Amino acid sequence: MPRTRLPGPRPRKSLGQHFLRDTGILQDIAAAVRCPERGVVLEIGPGTGQLTEYLLAKGCHVVALEIEDRMIAHLERRFAGDPRLRVVPGDARLFDPAEVIPPGMPFAVAGNLPYFAANPIIRHLLESFPKPVEMVVMVQREVAREIAAAEGDWSLLTISVRVYAETELLFDVAPEAFDPPPSVVSSVIRINLRSEPLVPPERNAEFFEFVSRVFRNPRKQIHNGLSRGVWLPPEGARAALEMAGIAPSRRPETLTISEWLRLMDACIKVRFDG
Repeated sequence: MPRTRLPGPRPRKSLGQHFLRDTGILQDIAAAVRCPERGVVLEIGPGTGQLTEYLLAKGCHVVALEIEDRMIAHLERRFAGDPRLRVVPGDARLFDPAEVIPPGMPFAVAGNLPYFAANPIIRHLLESFPKPVEMVVMVQREVAREIAAAEGDWSLLTISVRVYAETELLFDVAPEAFDPPPSVVSSVIRINLRSEPLVPPERNAEFFEFVSRVFRNPRKQIHNGLSRGVWLPPEGARAALEMAGIAPSRRPETLTISEWLRLMDACIKVRFDG
């Protein structure tokens, strides 16, 4: 049986668009979104407004950030006269939240993120100001599992999110729930932001530069990654690891954020003393 066509403009392959059409999944996502008291939900890429409709139905005030003019026109027609919705043009990878969210107003983020842009969108939201209280977003399943990985199996992506937030995998979404169906399974994930990041903002650039250098071979022993990725005097890697209380045989993927911070500080001290 042919699938019923969704109302509104058609998805564009060039923009990686796959419109969610499954009403049960739309209801589940909307139910997972916690509308902040006296705040708004920032919906990323609302498209034709399928999720927007459910967010409004549960009483949320929504700011819909949309990059495409044709979608903006459709949303304004579809929800004409609803004072709880404001449609804003913009690219979620580049926009300034301070220009979209009223000062002091809490906001949550929801959306079906384009697969190719999910990582930069999430990173941008985590590092911008003001920050959301939480995000409920759909991404490729492999990306979701990497973000929400258990301790001992962390990647650079895991660390880049967990510095700012706790994470929770909610549920998977099959390709058949979309128009057109993508070639991958998707997952909905909750990213609950911390009141303060685990790395002081003034050390952010230094921290991620250090971790990325050591993480080039995540399954190699941390001693080898440190020796090859960071300049240290002879035997400096072993001395720094001992100072940080980290066994040389451990792999980078097993280190927690507090251990990365200790190791970075130990390397600075070893370089200075050496």
